[in-house]
Amino acid sequence: MKVLITGGSGLIGTRITQLLQEKNIEVVHLSRSPSSKFGIKVYKWDWKKEEIDEACFNGVTDIIHLAGAGIADKPWTMSRKHTIIKSRVETANLIFKTLKKLNHSLNAYISASGIGYYGAITTAKVFKEADEPHNDFIAKSCIYWEKSADQFSDISSRVVKLRTGVVLDKNSGALAKMDKTVKYGIGAPIGTGKQAMPWIHLDDMAQLYLDILLDNSFNGVYNAVAPEKVDNEAVTKAIAKALNRKLFLPNVPAFVLRTIYGELSDIVLKGSHVSAEKLLNAGFEFEFPKLDEALKDIYK
Repeated sequence: MKVLITGGSGLIGTRITQLLQEKNIEVVHLSRSPSSKFGIKVYKWDWKKEEIDEACFNGVTDIIHLAGAGIADKPWTMSRKHTIIKSRVETANLIFKTLKKLNHSLNAYISASGIGYYGAITTAKVFKEADEPHNDFIAKSCIYWEKSADQFSDISSRVVKLRTGVVLDKNSGALAKMDKTVKYGIGAPIGTGKQAMPWIHLDDMAQLYLDILLDNSFNGVYNAVAPEKVDNEAVTKAIAKALNRKLFLPNVPAFVLRTIYGELSDIVLKGSHVSAEKLLNAGFEFEFPKLDEALKDIYK
C-alpha cells in the first residue's frame, strides 16, 4: 500500500499522515508548496494552471482527497464561493484526468465531504446518508464535491465519501475559536443556541480514514460524526466545564453574526442533527463517542 494525500498538511491530513507512518505505510503528499514537516516526499501541483507532477502517482494504490479552500475562512463573496467549489472539484478532476492518461487504477479513492450536504438549516429531522441534499450554497458545494469523487469509480475499486461534521481539536478549527472566547470570559451560545452541532474528535476522524483504507468493506458515503447529538448551547457549556470557566453573558444575537459574516453566518446559526448509525453498523468504533470524554482528552 502507498497512499497519496492532497491537503496533507492540514488538520486532518497531518494526523492521518502520522497514523500511516506509525503503521509503516508509505505516504506522499500533493501540495502547492514542496516543503514537508514529516520527512516524506511532497510533490507539487497547481490546479489553477492544471499542472501536476505525474511522478506523484508512482506506486500509489490509494488516494485521500482533502484539498479545498476553508469553508469558514473568509466571507462568502461570489469570488470566494467559486474558489470553495473549484478548489475541491477541479483538483479532483485534475487527478482523475491524469490517472486516466497514465492508465493508473486505484484500490480506493477516499474523499472528504461535509454535513453541509444536508444544508444550513435547523430542523428536528435527523439526517441519514440516503436523504436528499438541500438547495443552498453549502449543500450545492458538497453535491459538486461528491460528484467529482464519483467519477473515480471508473478507475478505483472503491470510492468512499465522508460527510464530515465539526472536527474537534484545541489548536485549530471551530473548537479553537470557541474555547478562546470561553477562556477570556466572553463565551456564550450563538443565536438560539439550539442549532445542532454534529462533531467528531480529530483522532476518531483520522482513525476512520485509516480503517477505510485497510477494510475493503467500506464503500459509498458515510456521515463522519460522533453518535452523541448536541446543540451549540450544550457544546459551549461543555467547553466551559472542561476549562473550569463560567459563562456570564447572554447568547450572541444572530443579527450580530449576520452583520459581520453575511451568508457565511448560516453555518453557525443553523444546524441539524446527523446520524452516525451507518458508520456504527459498518463496524467503526469511536474512541470518543461522548462530547465530555472528547473534551477531557483534548484538554488533558
